[in-house]
Amino acid sequence: MDIELLRETFQRAKNENGGLRSLGLSFYARLFAKYPAVRPLFTTPTEQQHKKLMASVGAIVAAVENPEALVPYLHAMGIRHLAYKTDNAHYPAVGENLVAVLGEHLSKEGAWTEDMKRTWQSALEFVSNVMIEAANDPAKYKTELAKAGYKADGFSKHGAEPWTMVAPAAVVATG
Repeated sequence: MDIELLRETFQRAKNENGGLRSLGLSFYARLFAKYPAVRPLFTTPTEQQHKKLMASVGAIVAAVENPEALVPYLHAMGIRHLAYKTDNAHYPAVGENLVAVLGEHLSKEGAWTEDMKRTWQSALEFVSNVMIEAANDPAKYKTELAKAGYKADGFSKHGAEPWTMVAPAAVVATG
């Protein structure tokens, strides 16, 4: 995975074609059109839900070189999504959908290359695998989550919005 390309394309997504709002709304419009069975899983209005998605993607991109923060965040997210009735089969649909809308979004004002597509596919496959890993065995990650500032259900101990990454104490102290 090309981390610099991942960051560069996410920065472009923020700045091009209506920014993250446009990207997030396009994501849900396409997701619900292509995968209508997932629509009932979303109780939050799309106008609010897209902000959560884009904040999560932004947190992941920002922490891609900080596994001490990223992996517990993804484990917590995977466990949290159990409460939302997410099934392991939903993850590939989300990844496919995000790559497709990101490609459409970025190609309107610039290039979308095969390297960009492969980088995002690789990143999203990693994200899915880590989330699924925790969703399949939440008890296994209870200690890790506690050390990272999350409750056993994947929500923050500090009342932060769930899509906001909790910084581990060791990273905060040295960072």
